[in-house]
Order: sequence, then C-alpha cells, then structure tokens
Amino acid sequence: MAVIAHVVLRGVTKAQYDAVREATGWLEDTPTGGLAHLTWWEGEDCHSCDAWESEDAFAAFGETRLGPAIGKVGVEAEPEVTFHPAHEVFVPQVLTIT
Repeated sequence: MAVIAHVVLRGVTKAQYDAVREATGWLEDTPTGGLAHLTWWEGEDCHSCDAWESEDAFAAFGETRLGPAIGKVGVEAEPEVTFHPAHEVFVPQVLTIT
C-alpha cells in the first residue's frame, strides 16, 4: 500500500540538504518505490513529504542510500519520520524545480 512519509531533519541547512540529495542520487536515479518528493523549511528545520509505494521501499532507501549519504555529508540530525496511508498519489508529470 502506498504511504506518505513526512520527514523532518532538525537544524539542517539548505546547503546540507542539497549535499545529501546529491549524495543519494535521487534526481539521477529515482529510488525503487519512490513516487514523489517535496521539501520546505519551517524555521531551522527541513521538512520533506514523500510518496512511496510502501514503508518497506522507504526503509530500503533509508538503509542503502539516505543513511550513508547523511553520514558522508556529516549531517548529525536523525530523520524523524511519520507515515500516513496514502489515499491518493497523483503525479501528472516529471518535473524538478530547485
């Protein structure tokens, strides 16, 4: 079942986020099961809202790509993840705005 993951990285800057995103290769090699990704800041905290095919797909990405990328870049924040069952995931086009 598809899920929505709300991920918070407390105290992560935009430059750190960009470095992690680059290290994960998300834009060049979409992770298996990754459907959509949106990011914004509230104060000093980075928030992302992702749609995934399943919690297992997100966990695999976290273990094989996100975790190592966070360590490589030197980000000390632990991702805080809250999952919600997706009622609908609609992605009308592939589009990247950075």
